[in-house]
Amino acid sequence: MRRPNGHVTDPDLDRALEAMTAPELRSFVRGVLDGIDDDQRATFVDSLVARAARGDSGWTPSQPSRWIVDEAAQFAQAARSIGSADPDDVSAHLRQGSKAFLAGDHASARAVFEALLPPIANVDVDLGQHELVDDVLNVDARIVVAQYVTSVYTTTPLDERARAVDDAIQRVEGFASLGNPIADMEGASAGALPELGLFLPRWVKRLERLRPSKEDWENEHERWLREAVFRSEGVDGLERVARKTKRPQACLAWCETLAVRGDWAVALRAYDVSAALVGKSHWRGELLDGAALAAQRLGRSDVSKRLEAAWRAVPTLTRLLRWLVADGRAPTVLRAKAKEIVARCPRTAGRQLGLLRVLLGDLRAAADLLLKAPGLGWSSVDHPGHVLFPLFAVLLANGTPRTVSDALLAELESTSRDPLEVFSDDDVERRPKLATPSISALAHDLCSSIELDQTDREAMLGAMRIAAERRIEGILSNSRRRHYGHAAMLAASCLARAPTERHKDLSAWMVGLRQTYSRRHAFREELTRAMESVGASVSA
Repeated sequence: MRRPNGHVTDPDLDRALEAMTAPELRSFVRGVLDGIDDDQRATFVDSLVARAARGDSGWTPSQPSRWIVDEAAQFAQAARSIGSADPDDVSAHLRQGSKAFLAGDHASARAVFEALLPPIANVDVDLGQHELVDDVLNVDARIVVAQYVTSVYTTTPLDERARAVDDAIQRVEGFASLGNPIADMEGASAGALPELGLFLPRWVKRLERLRPSKEDWENEHERWLREAVFRSEGVDGLERVARKTKRPQACLAWCETLAVRGDWAVALRAYDVSAALVGKSHWRGELLDGAALAAQRLGRSDVSKRLEAAWRAVPTLTRLLRWLVADGRAPTVLRAKAKEIVARCPRTAGRQLGLLRVLLGDLRAAADLLLKAPGLGWSSVDHPGHVLFPLFAVLLANGTPRTVSDALLAELESTSRDPLEVFSDDDVERRPKLATPSISALAHDLCSSIELDQTDREAMLGAMRIAAERRIEGILSNSRRRHYGHAAMLAASCLARAPTERHKDLSAWMVGLRQTYSRRHAFREELTRAMESVGASVSA
């Protein structure tokens, strides 16, 4: 069963499960099954039966009728002739194949899957899906493919098995893909894969004959090769592949395996070697990040220099923040570091330059960066908007009872977050990693040491106002309704940050925006909500 994003486990769940007896748990599961719709029930039952078949009891489901192969073949032939099929009927046949697989009849399972999966993968049979077959089927496509490939593995003689497995995966690639074939087949099997030790060298030999990708990103065969080499040769095999191919992902796999094991001294040497192997690839920064983490875990004194090397290799805001605070967070230390960095910062790195200008107290130069920024493209790492606009709001609010919008502060923090964190699984989240300091916290620490004169305040507020106007114009002229709330929040924040003597002017500006976009009712509603959220009101 897939876990929805943002799922939070009740801390009492594990305790409740442990407290229930087996009959109580069975009764509860039957009650849940009675209360859910047919598709959910089918998915739940599939998972439950598969889990029971892989358990220690030795239980297997009853074998389906011996006619399932003929029925699947006839159904597939009819579907190909008309070019389409009912996804519920397809799911029913695939479920019979899965049941045969779990019952140990891999020959029948293979025949059922081969009748149905390739024509669907090749779009000879349309199921009516918009993109993925998972959208219309009530079986898990990846599990079905894993069972199919496993049935090919177990029903093919050893000498032909590597070719057969490779061909099987390729035949159904349009249906679902296997990221790690060996692990996926083991996950589908009730027990260990037979003759795996004899199969692995043959599998490695076949994969090594295939040409690697010319791009930085590895192809699927390279990924499968790493899995097979690791299973057959261990970490030494990963090192061999990394040194031979000099491919970034191969190098990362070698280094990260050592890091996961906590072998930080060896990992540090591996990261250093790998960073040299990949040359000027953008992956070099990630490898140097790993080297800095290893040095940190070892308590070495060169962590700051390694963080600097990572930023120099691939300058990002995340790496900048880590290097900035590596030698302390005192305002004098941060300013000295910022002064050292700003001359080396790429001129196109708007977010990084903006932050550095603020840290140096050069607020008019920072305001000029925001003034020159376009109304669209705020999501670009080169656009200073998501950094400078919130920072200006924080600085202008300092010493006043008004607070800065939570939404603005959330945007400020999200700019320094690694985009890949969104896709990280729980195992990756638990691994040691370099901490990234909070931009809001840095701004808060520096507020008291930054002296604002009237010119600075006017420059910041003026830049915020122009940025808001351009953002509104860009968003509304392109009808990007998903971003109406953001554009409205910027305008409301300008009014909320206006000093008493400027409040009337900013109020007139806000009224003018309402009049200009009087026909955009959705935007006007967002504007009202934004003003309420920051406690802003228009002067009479």
